[in-house]
Amino acid sequence: MFSVLVADDEKAIRESIKDYLEAKGYSVKTATDGESALELFYENSFDLVILDVMMPKVDGFDACRAVRRASNLPVLFLTAKGQEADFLKGFECGCDDYVVKPFPLSVLYEKCNSLIKRYKGIDSANWLKVSGVALDLSCKRAYVGENEIKLSSKDFKILCYLMENKNIVLNRELILTFAWGYDFDGDDRVVDTHIKRIRKALGEKAECIKTIINTGYSFREV
Repeated sequence: MFSVLVADDEKAIRESIKDYLEAKGYSVKTATDGESALELFYENSFDLVILDVMMPKVDGFDACRAVRRASNLPVLFLTAKGQEADFLKGFECGCDDYVVKPFPLSVLYEKCNSLIKRYKGIDSANWLKVSGVALDLSCKRAYVGENEIKLSSKDFKILCYLMENKNIVLNRELILTFAWGYDFDGDDRVVDTHIKRIRKALGEKAECIKTIINTGYSFREV
């Protein structure tokens, strides 16, 4: 779960960002001014800081400078101003990107996601994503939305095989061979046990794994 600090003196904007990002699986703390934002920043661990440019007590520029002195966390500015001088000043302070008000929350989310992944060194080439389920192939971690789910190494391998062959029916023998190798001499119904565990871990995305009677399973885009 990614953790974000949002500082904006406008309650409606602050709360709408919080609600939207939390619905996407983020953990969000909010502040009404730059001073309280810095207090939260020093007391907590975040993956991204979102700052309104024009705030009381400490404005976004000074808050960004303070964050940058203490950390290399990505900083995203919210501003109602579109003048070139403001953009340049923001980048000189150390911000990573801007969103100009008013903005679609979906755009803000994509920028947040991109900045965090860049900061954490997450390479999209090492990810497998289908219908809201994402596998980090380099770290062997699985996510539904932004929430990490726990899978055994074997469960991860089976889910990866299903997702790589999305919309294709894979019989139990194929799954066994991929996950255990050609020398497996047990009951092929062991696959069913692993699928059951994977579905439980996927929660609301369990429906992506379809049972094909008398054959096997298929990961479907839904």
